[in-house]
Amino acid sequence: MMQKTTPTGLMDSFSQLTKHLDTKDASTLNSNATITPPLEWLGMPIDLRETRRVAQKNVDYVLSPIIPAGRATLVTGVGASSKSMLLKQMAIAVAIGRDFLGLSVPTPGKAVLILAEDTSEDAHRSLDAIFQGMNLTDDEITLAQKRLHVFAAAGMDCVIVNENDASERLEKLLAFVSSLGDVRLIGLDPAIALSRGRELDEMAQRDLANAVERIAITSRAAVLVISHAAKSIQSRQEITSHSSRGSGAITDAFRLEILMRVMTEREARDFRIPEEFRFRYVRMQVTKANSLSYEEMQPRWIERGSGGVLTLANLAPPVPTAWVRKRRGLELFFNTDTCTGEVCPTTLSKAEWKKRAASAALLTGVSTSAKDMSATRLFAAIQDCNWIYEAEGKWTVTAEGLNELLD
Repeated sequence: MMQKTTPTGLMDSFSQLTKHLDTKDASTLNSNATITPPLEWLGMPIDLRETRRVAQKNVDYVLSPIIPAGRATLVTGVGASSKSMLLKQMAIAVAIGRDFLGLSVPTPGKAVLILAEDTSEDAHRSLDAIFQGMNLTDDEITLAQKRLHVFAAAGMDCVIVNENDASERLEKLLAFVSSLGDVRLIGLDPAIALSRGRELDEMAQRDLANAVERIAITSRAAVLVISHAAKSIQSRQEITSHSSRGSGAITDAFRLEILMRVMTEREARDFRIPEEFRFRYVRMQVTKANSLSYEEMQPRWIERGSGGVLTLANLAPPVPTAWVRKRRGLELFFNTDTCTGEVCPTTLSKAEWKKRAASAALLTGVSTSAKDMSATRLFAAIQDCNWIYEAEGKWTVTAEGLNELLD
């Protein structure tokens, strides 16, 4: 007769690892003895007996409540969207312990910036503009000068991955950060300067992200990496993750992604900002996060002042005018590709459009008849603008309608 075996639970399986201990007391994994990991390239599995204790600890935020210590963040956007300025101002805020763009600095400390696109003169000019634009006191400037370590490396080789001597450079960077002590933020600008791998090479991008995560985990600092986004994001109606240019592997490997985008023509109309002033405003939004609340993933509007210095914009909420409602009704004739973020027109019957309008809260009134009348009026208004036309019982967007939303 075959002997029955009793299935072991997860904790029982975990305890069996103590058999690898070369010690008299193998009853605990907290022994000083050398442990041979069962999968040496991954290290030891976590001790789930610690789950509750670890979960109850406060998150160590560098910029609360968004950017944590010990992890890497990808900041992406098209050119001239103030990514580098954001990085520099965040570093200064961390150094002097001042709130920035609605984010607090619980624990001030040192910051290291590697600016691969800045000459020494570029860095000095932009930092001076920030000192003046943020109205730093003499004491705060002195503190920033003491705690900021800025490398202006334009024209220099900044590769730290995928090269024979890259691993040595990475080790030297880690040793430098360790020697400083109390480093809370490390900024690397831009990502493309850190690797010779092509942006479309998934393996190269994954290696880069892994190297950056190692810097973050080893140093316990927040590491911010600047990357360039595909130009198409400037015209997208819906902001999504994976906006960084090239392979999506780099975004996959980061815990947090922040997107920077200049105010679009449509957004300027919604906020009633004159066309000539819309480039003052930048939308900053978390587009990927593991555990942020819905509120923290809402966009922050930023205004660019003298020298490009960033402050929170004081914008009135968009006014839901009749014209805005018409445009939002027109938007219902468009679908967004969940993979690419591209916006494409679609055909709808009146009933299908009405259902979408109700879901989008575009219909006024309480009773069914009132909402029916609201739908009829709004649909007619969109039709009067020559934004849609009928073909075989379905309605689709005209060239004028396309221009209205996609220009």
